[in-house]
Amino acid sequence: MRQTEARICLTEVRVMTTRSMLICPRNIVTYYHDEIRNEERAKKIVQSQRARKNRIIPLVAEEVAKGEYVLIENFTYYSELLKVQPEFRVPCLVYPGTSDEERLIHILKISIPLDKGTSWLFKNEHVMKLKQEHYLSEREIARKANFNTATINQYILDTRIPLHIREKAFEMEAKSVLEKVCSSKVIPIEVKIILYEKAIIEQGNDYRLTGKKFDYIKEFCSACNFPPLTSKEYNRIRKPYK
Repeated sequence: MRQTEARICLTEVRVMTTRSMLICPRNIVTYYHDEIRNEERAKKIVQSQRARKNRIIPLVAEEVAKGEYVLIENFTYYSELLKVQPEFRVPCLVYPGTSDEERLIHILKISIPLDKGTSWLFKNEHVMKLKQEHYLSEREIARKANFNTATINQYILDTRIPLHIREKAFEMEAKSVLEKVCSSKVIPIEVKIILYEKAIIEQGNDYRLTGKKFDYIKEFCSACNFPPLTSKEYNRIRKPYK
C-alpha cells in the first residue's frame, strides 16, 4: 500500500514529500536501537497499539536507496515490533533520503525530547557518531539539534569503552573516570579492561575506581615498561567486550 503526500517537517522547517507504506520492521535498519529484553511486555504494547482504531503510530524512515530504509523516528515502538513481529508489515511514513549527518541530527532532535523510551546509550551512540565520523564538536551538535551544549555533553562517552560498561556509566555516575581511563596513553588495554569494570561498582564500595585511585594507577603505569600486545592477544582481550 502506497500513498504520496506532502508533509511539513517542523524541526527542519521545510516541505518534504512522503509516502505511506507497509513495511516489515526487519526490512528497516537503524544506526542503533535498544534491544528489548521483556518479550511479554513488548507483546502487550504491540497488541494495544494494534487495537487502537483512531490513531495508529507509524514508523518513520528515510529511503536511502531503492527499497532500503533507515529509521529516523519511533525507535521504542520499532524495537518492540522487531522483538515480537519482525515480519509483520506495519504503517510507515517514508521520507526521501538526506545525508548521514542530517539523519543523525534529526534522530537526536526527536529522541531526546519525545522518544522517552530510548536509553542513555541510544543517545550516546548517535552523538558519538556525529563526533567521531562527522567531526562535529559538542557545540556544533547542540546548535544543529537545537539543544544547549550541556544537554549534548550528557551523552558524550567514548565508544571504545565496551558497550555494557557504557550502559551502566550514567546510572553509576562513572562517566568522568571512564573517560580518563579510555583517553590515557600510558595505561595498557589489558589494564583498562579491568579498570572499566571497577569504575561501575556501586559508590561507597572500597573496590570502586575513583579519580584519586586512577591517578595512582596512571602514575604506576607511567613508570612501567609494558611489552606491546600481539594482534592475537589484543583480539583475545577485546572479543568479549565488543
